[in-house]
Amino acid sequence: MRTAQRGDKRQSDVWRLAAAATSDTLRAGMKNLWRALQFFRADLPLVAAATGLLVLSVGAGVLKPWPLALIVDSILGAKPLPNWLGARLDGVSQPAQLAILAGAVLAVHFGQGALAAAHNYLLIRVGLRGLARVRQTVFHWLLRLSMRYHQSSNLGDLMYRATWDTYAFQTLFQQGLFTFITATLSLVLMLTVMARLNVTLTYMAAAALPLLVVSMRIFSAKMKTKGVEAHKADGQVASLIHEGIAALPLIHTCAREETEESRFNERVEEARASRLSQHGWEILYLAVIALVFGVAASGIIWLGARQVQEGQLSVGGLLVFVAYLGQLHEPLSQLSHIGVILSDASAGTCRVFEVLDTPEEVKDAPDARALPDSHSPGDRVGALSFERVSFGYQPEQPILRELTFELAAGESAAVIGPSGAGKTTLLQLLPRFYDPQEGVVRLDGVDLRQIRLRDLRLRVAYVMQEPMLLPGTIAENIGCARPGATMEEIMNAATASYADGFIDALPRRYETMVGEGAARLSVGERQRLNLARAFLKNAPILVLDEPTSALDAESEAAVLAGLEKLKRGRTTLLVTHRVGSLHGLDRILVLDKGRLVEDGRPQDLLTDAAGYYTRLTRVNRRA
Repeated sequence: MRTAQRGDKRQSDVWRLAAAATSDTLRAGMKNLWRALQFFRADLPLVAAATGLLVLSVGAGVLKPWPLALIVDSILGAKPLPNWLGARLDGVSQPAQLAILAGAVLAVHFGQGALAAAHNYLLIRVGLRGLARVRQTVFHWLLRLSMRYHQSSNLGDLMYRATWDTYAFQTLFQQGLFTFITATLSLVLMLTVMARLNVTLTYMAAAALPLLVVSMRIFSAKMKTKGVEAHKADGQVASLIHEGIAALPLIHTCAREETEESRFNERVEEARASRLSQHGWEILYLAVIALVFGVAASGIIWLGARQVQEGQLSVGGLLVFVAYLGQLHEPLSQLSHIGVILSDASAGTCRVFEVLDTPEEVKDAPDARALPDSHSPGDRVGALSFERVSFGYQPEQPILRELTFELAAGESAAVIGPSGAGKTTLLQLLPRFYDPQEGVVRLDGVDLRQIRLRDLRLRVAYVMQEPMLLPGTIAENIGCARPGATMEEIMNAATASYADGFIDALPRRYETMVGEGAARLSVGERQRLNLARAFLKNAPILVLDEPTSALDAESEAAVLAGLEKLKRGRTTLLVTHRVGSLHGLDRILVLDKGRLVEDGRPQDLLTDAAGYYTRLTRVNRRA
């Protein structure tokens, strides 16, 4: 007896946990739906207009079978016309009455079609506007998330979320919310009219609704889980495509085509299996729903035919009821599909919200101070100081360890050291791509975290090792450093960076389009355009990360000549492995394993025979 009671209690606990889990899932789904719909609030007037057209369209749809019923009962049969219509058609011949009712069929169908078309147009318009807002919001947030987030994320997957997963919001609005409203309104109106016609048959039709709701609750959680898995698998496929195209030269030179194809085929197979599993559950769900509809329809037709035989229902009334039954199938079918639509769309919106819910790691402090737009001619700005700075991409694995040094405004220094010493990482702290875990970086005595991020970055010109160009013209690429710059200023910057020579040789000069990756330009030419940006920006701080590492001797000489002019009067930090790039710098900073091991003027460091700078110079002379 006690064993049975314990078993009943365990079973009760299982059911209680299952019910709680289902309730939590539904609450989370409703919260997700409400949040997604906020992107459409700006178009509430259009939504209201679409809703009004929807009500009129559904009302016109309910009127569709009535002209036919009147023709069967009163024109072909002996039943009198309803009083409100009979008084208006009194004295009209029967052929004319038939023509009028046939015209009413056309008018009702045309009116319902026009109303539905206008409703759908407004709905699509609002849906696309909401989709645009979602994409704009996602892109806005991606631009503000930290470098740490982007470097730890899969680029192809992020692109998939921003382009394809965002469609889920439009789907949720159009095919989710409004399909539910349309189906529910149609269902209520038709069941009301059907109840006026025949209560017994209406009860039989309504009996399908509880079974429909139960089926939706049973299958919805599983379909959502499968939908998330399928979206994730598709994102991995998109990521591999991006990686393969980006690494195409490496794949060719290593003859890895078959290996990469094999990897890709495995991911494609996983994505296919995930989608197949998702659609398998959807098909099973729809099969159950079809069974429910089939049982209800067969019962209604059998009972309705019996009532006509017994004289309880006219033939026209049965035709109206059967027509409503056919129309009833559509909203019921739409409601049954809502589970599939919401599950798949909810999976997409969840993946988008994962991006939007990622906290902004590097942001303005509440009391961040603005920097002045200009300085007096005698002001010296750009003094930098690192005070016991420690940082690691993973906090438990520091890259920089208790760095301390100062640079006066206008002073230049090279940062050298073996690979992996933390040189590039040091530079990335200046525009606050990252914030140190310990210590403080200051600009003119102010903690960088207390300066408005935009103002700080406007004061730092960053020339990267890998020259980056945006799709657009050469003038646009140089001008992006200072929006609003005149063409004369852009050309002066190009001249200062020794880029004007190759630009003038191009067919369209400054209006020449450069594609993604600037395939039309050499590495040296692209790097000189990067220097032109720095000249145009005219920032007090210049940061250069291996600007000549991939250049030939001629291009290096042109870039170094540009650098010599660019660093004048600017606080400059240059990361390099080339001794030739160190000419004219005030100081040398040597990093090793994240620590500052040498700091001084070049001629002073040469007195240390065992020092890194001395050894680097000696190796260069031998070469």
